[in-house]
Formats: sequence, C-alpha cells, structure tokens
Amino acid sequence: MRKMFLFFVFLSLLISSIAYAQEIGYSNKIEEAISNCTNCNLCPDGKEIEKGKICFYFFWGQGCPHCAKEKVFLEELKQKYSNLEIRDFEIYYNSENAKFWREICAKYNVQPIGVPMSFIGDKVFIGFAENPIPETEISQTFTKTETSNITSQIFLLIAAILAFVFLAIFLIFVKKVRIKVKI
Repeated sequence: MRKMFLFFVFLSLLISSIAYAQEIGYSNKIEEAISNCTNCNLCPDGKEIEKGKICFYFFWGQGCPHCAKEKVFLEELKQKYSNLEIRDFEIYYNSENAKFWREICAKYNVQPIGVPMSFIGDKVFIGFAENPIPETEISQTFTKTETSNITSQIFLLIAAILAFVFLAIFLIFVKKVRIKVKI
C-alpha cells in the first residue's frame, strides 16, 4: 500500500511540475524572453558563448507545420536581434539530436512531448503560434507577467486537483481490496 501511495504522490508531483514548467510558444512570449534575457550567453546544455550573445536552442521536426512557422519567425528575430544565436536541431530523422533533446528536457525537468520546443535562459516554450491577442487588446489590469503567472497558477491548480482525484481513487480502491481480503 505504501508503494502505491508513493507512486501516486510522485505522479501528482510530476503532473504539477510539467504544468508549471512549460509555456505555450506564442511568438510574443518568445520575443519577450529574448528581449528581457540576462546572462543568456549560457546555453541550455551548459556551454558558454561570447558575452553579450543570446543562446537559443530550437528543436524541430521535418514536416512539422508549426516548426516551419517558428523557423520563419526565428529568422525574422535574427534580423531584429543581431546578438541572437539560434542553434536548431532536427529530431525526427536525426537520432543524435533526438537524444540530445531528451537530455535537455531532463535538465529543464520537462517531458519531451513534441516539437517545436525552444529553450532560452530558464524558459521552455512548447509548440508555436502567432500572437493570440494583439498587444493593444491585453487588459490594462494585468501586466504580461501577471497574466503569465495567473496562467501558470491555473495549470498548477488543475494539476493539484487531478492529483487529489488520483489519490482519492487510489484510496477507494485500496479500501475495497482490504474489505474483500477480510471477508
């Protein structure tokens, strides 16, 4: 019983960490991370590049339409930010890149669930989409950071609720098994 309980606690913590660590790769969030990045000459794998440069790792797959859109977007960003160094890794047909991707995901404590996936500083962006809401339509009540924090908190709350549901189901299951054994 103790092993099962620990398994469900681990599962709930895993779900919580996944929900908190990742962000949807909206173009405005990616550009914001690039423009506000400090000490980003340290690459996700620990390699250091020239001071003042920004190291950006982009994992993608051949034939992925979202990856293709992000590639075009990143080329535009390279024109805008001359200090941006994008290192891209195709993972569908290159097993070494796929292995490297899993290693970087483990380092950032995220699951390698799909591409495109981008890493900059301490941020991870999964997927890609153009800005969902124009900048001028963002409510004046919340700053971008507050909105992002609220989104993260909502995901964390959902993960916690799921964890409690799993725990409740587990406890009900264990109780039924005990009753059957006693009779």
